[in-house]
Amino acid sequence: MDPATPVTAEGPADPDRPGGRSWRRSAVSGLLVLAVVTAFAWALKGQWSDIVDQLKRQKPAVVVAALLVALLGVFMSFLLWRGTLRVLGSTLPRRPAARLFFVTQLGKYVPGAVWPVLAQMRMGRELGVPRQRMGLAFLLTLGLATLVGILVGVAALPALLQAEGRVVLWGLLAVPVLLALLVPRVLNALLDRALRLLRRPGLDSPLSGRDMARGVGWAIAFWVVYGGHVWVLAVGLGADPWQALPVAIGGFAIAFSLGPLLVVLPAGAGVREAVLVVLLHSVLSTSEATAVALTSRGILMATDGLLALAAGLVPRSLR
Repeated sequence: MDPATPVTAEGPADPDRPGGRSWRRSAVSGLLVLAVVTAFAWALKGQWSDIVDQLKRQKPAVVVAALLVALLGVFMSFLLWRGTLRVLGSTLPRRPAARLFFVTQLGKYVPGAVWPVLAQMRMGRELGVPRQRMGLAFLLTLGLATLVGILVGVAALPALLQAEGRVVLWGLLAVPVLLALLVPRVLNALLDRALRLLRRPGLDSPLSGRDMARGVGWAIAFWVVYGGHVWVLAVGLGADPWQALPVAIGGFAIAFSLGPLLVVLPAGAGVREAVLVVLLHSVLSTSEATAVALTSRGILMATDGLLALAAGLVPRSLR
C-alpha cells in the first residue's frame, strides 16, 4: 500500500466510493476554503493598523522569537487533533492532515464557531474519514484544550484574585466539575448519551484512561508552549521574567479558552485581549499590557496565515 494512502476504519479512500472525491464535493470544499481565507483577510485588514502600531514598541528579535514559539504551539495543537482522530479510528498521513487542519483553522475568523468543524467534515470526507468521526475529533480536541486551558489558568490565580476576586472564587467551584469531565467513564457516558439523542451511532471504541492521560499531557504542554509567546512579549517590554511566567502562560490559557464560549465573536476577538490586559497589569503598566495583547493577536493571525499557506502549498496527494 502506498504510504500516502489514508488508512481508516473503513479502509483506504476510494474515489469511486460514496466517501471518495467527486468534482461536486471538490467544488464545495474549494468554496469553503475561499470563504474562510476571505474572512481571515478581512479580519486582518480590520486590525492591521492597531497591530502595526503596537509592533513598533517591540524589538524585531522579540517579535521573531514570539512568532517562532507561537508556530510551535499551533503545530502542537495539530498533533493533539491528529492524535485524537487516530484514537477515534482514523489515521491520516501527516501532509494531507496538515493541509486539512491548518487551512480549515482560518474558519474561526468567520463569526460563529461552527465553520472550522463544517469545513473539516467536508474536506475530511475526501480523505475517507466519516463526518461524524471528524466532527467528534474536532469537538473532543476543542473541549479537552478548553478544559485543560481553564485548569492551567490557575497558574495566574494571584493575578486573577487581585483583578476579580469574588468572580474568581465563584469560578473555582467549577474546577471539580472540569476534573470530572476528564474521567474516561464520565466522558464516554456523556458522549454516548449525546450521540443517542442525535440518533447517531455510538463510539467505535470508548476512550481509555491511557488515551485521556496522553491527551491531557499534550494539552498541558501545548498551553505552556503556546502561552510562551505572551511571556516573550511581556519580558520584551520589561516585565520580570519569573513574575511574568505564570501570569503570561496561565493568563493566556484562560483568556484563550474563553473565546470558544463566545461563538458570535471571530476567534474570540476582544475577549482574549481584555482578559490579558487585566491580568498582565500585575506585571506591566496598562499601556504595555495592551501592547502585548494586541501584538499577541497579530502574531497569532500571522501564525494561522503562514501555516495555512505552507499547508496549502503542499502537493495534493490523496492516494
